[in-house]
Amino acid sequence: MKSEGSKLVAILLVAIVIAAGLGYWLLVPRMPTEIVSYTTQQTSLPPSSETIATSTSSTTLTPETTLWLNVIATHPVNYYLSLLELNGSQPYVQLSRELRKLPEIGVYVQFANATAVEEITYLALNATNPEVKEAFMLMLKGGTPDPGDFQYPVPNYNTELQVLYWLAVQNEFKKDDTLALSIAMVHGLWVTMGDDQVRESVRNDASQLLQYFRETNELQKQRGYYALEDYPLEAKLCLAWTGGVTPAWGEYGLSTHIYSRDYTRRRVDIKAYRWDNVNVTTLGDMRQMMDEKGWSGKDIDQVDAKIEQYFYIEGRRGFEDTWRTDHWIYSAEGKYDVQIVIAGEKHRSWFLFTPNYQYDFYLLNGYVTGNCMDETVFAGAWLKSWGIASTGIWSQAEPDTGHIYPTYYEPGSRTWKACPDQLAWYIEESQYLGKEVTLVFFNVYKPPVKQAGYVRVYTLLSKWFGGNMYTTFKKGFTLDSIREAFSKGVATAQMKQWLLYS
Repeated sequence: MKSEGSKLVAILLVAIVIAAGLGYWLLVPRMPTEIVSYTTQQTSLPPSSETIATSTSSTTLTPETTLWLNVIATHPVNYYLSLLELNGSQPYVQLSRELRKLPEIGVYVQFANATAVEEITYLALNATNPEVKEAFMLMLKGGTPDPGDFQYPVPNYNTELQVLYWLAVQNEFKKDDTLALSIAMVHGLWVTMGDDQVRESVRNDASQLLQYFRETNELQKQRGYYALEDYPLEAKLCLAWTGGVTPAWGEYGLSTHIYSRDYTRRRVDIKAYRWDNVNVTTLGDMRQMMDEKGWSGKDIDQVDAKIEQYFYIEGRRGFEDTWRTDHWIYSAEGKYDVQIVIAGEKHRSWFLFTPNYQYDFYLLNGYVTGNCMDETVFAGAWLKSWGIASTGIWSQAEPDTGHIYPTYYEPGSRTWKACPDQLAWYIEESQYLGKEVTLVFFNVYKPPVKQAGYVRVYTLLSKWFGGNMYTTFKKGFTLDSIREAFSKGVATAQMKQWLLYS
């Protein structure tokens, strides 16, 4: 009996040891071991005006450690944060630290959404596209606001990462999901500057926008168009930004500019937020109307041309008649400067920058009012409705004139282009003025990826305005070189440099 009891004890001890070892193997985070090779584009410093349109890219093999795991949410939040920390390299260690600072996690980590943290962790560690790592690095560098920019308290944590967490709570991320990352990165500014109602709207709107673009991506593939989920990071960031140029100025502009509301002194309220941002309802209506009017298609050059011709160029009646077309009345200070009823209220007829309400105004009246910057925002919304990335380029010129118009990503050539009629605008201006127009400043509008200082504006040569929401070139370009470059197409690697690293 005694020997049998000893055997039983021995068997139990061995079973306990085996169970403990198995439990350790299953539960303790393991360092990634699989090596992956991939290619990536190299970006360069801004080229001279002679080389702007012919920027080239090369590829390099880069080893990365990757952890292949499935999202099953069977572990607590600290498990996934530890996975990031145990990686031992950046941006993963910093990502773990910044996640711990979020109010949804922080000291209440046991109540945080483990699935959301898991989604973010595996998006980072499972990446095979180098732009995922690049996006996280940009987010961690630029997503925390500078309190010196505002006269009210702002979050002391990364608001872009907070939007990514909100997206992960409501959505499953795809492998290498730079679309979700892009939406989070550009919407963090609204969390920084908005009141509680705005932040709640951002939480919902960001998720709806992700779903809208995923739906548009499927429509593009069904029709044989270029798919937006294949765009490079810089194009997705421009696509995801729905706030137009309102960080610089506008009826509800964010900056201290004379034609803004200066939301550096008070928080953005829900009225301003809804005015500034095009929503998915308007985007969906625009997408449907583009089909009805025959504007949609695979040829992005033609899509942009049809939008701009219809609203801003076709049937133009000349400078003496305020550049009126059948569907656009040019309006600026001193030119058809009237009060119009929009969103049930009287507003000036220019510097509006509200695609939602301008679309409603168009449906009601058959035309839109505003200047070239209004048209840039409005046309950009139409492009984005079909998943076409767009931002603005702005030339300031002597004698005391300027013009801004959309530039769009053309995925077939992987370049950024602009409508030929817009690029030729200064020829018309020179003819009208009877003298040559010469470039002074060239500006490229940037999405709000780096928040610190983003909404600051300043004076240029005492009569023009600039701001940190633009990359501004004071030399190296002429009106002719800009026209040539954006006719042929500016390489997206070059645009990435201007949009994200200048």
